[in-house]
Amino acid sequence: MPTVLDWLLLVLVVVGLGARAWYGMRRLRSLGPAELVRERPRLWLRAIASQWLLTGLLFALWISRGRSFASLGLGAPSPWGLGGVLLGLAVISAMVIAQRRQVASRPELAERIRERLASVRALMPQDRSEYPGFVSLAITAGVCEELLFRGFVTWLLASILPVFWMAALAQALLFGLAHAYQGGRGVITTGAVGLFMTGIVWVTGSLWAAMLVHALMDINAGDLALLAFAQPQTSSAPGTP
Repeated sequence: MPTVLDWLLLVLVVVGLGARAWYGMRRLRSLGPAELVRERPRLWLRAIASQWLLTGLLFALWISRGRSFASLGLGAPSPWGLGGVLLGLAVISAMVIAQRRQVASRPELAERIRERLASVRALMPQDRSEYPGFVSLAITAGVCEELLFRGFVTWLLASILPVFWMAALAQALLFGLAHAYQGGRGVITTGAVGLFMTGIVWVTGSLWAAMLVHALMDINAGDLALLAFAQPQTSSAPGTP
């Protein structure tokens, strides 16, 4: 059963991560181009540090209580479920590669990507020299956010709610709210991503595939941002810092 420490960790995960991201993005949007280049990698490092710190606290809590890490979703995945997810990932990857090739030759596609990423443009890498740092952030988000939300938060809510899918929906809502810095559309989108990742966890029986998919989605978003914002713009994108 959950303890007071579990509930305190829940507050740190949902409110702490959300507040840090909100403040960080607000600061980025207030900076000029030169300051933004210096501050963006620092924000990435702070985000990486805070997520790994919370993950470390989660592991310490689990070990101190003698809990099985399988209850967090760190058990062996189902071979059939994992195979299905990897097949789907291969198909999606082929579509993403095709889309990437079309960005330079289709201005309307680049424009749609710019519109989709406008609310987080300040957070995205602006040139290839920044990309390795962003990839580190994406991998951290893939591992830590899956552990913290699909693992810990879902476990905690499932212990007090009558059915699993109520916990899954509540977890996805909290995940969306933790990304409120992206605006209302971002909350809805990330909440939907949270449900999608929960589906992957349910199909595979573990977090491993969801971690991989989550990290790859974020890495792809950074790559598309580099490509799209490098193209000539036919209209100004809202939210551009």
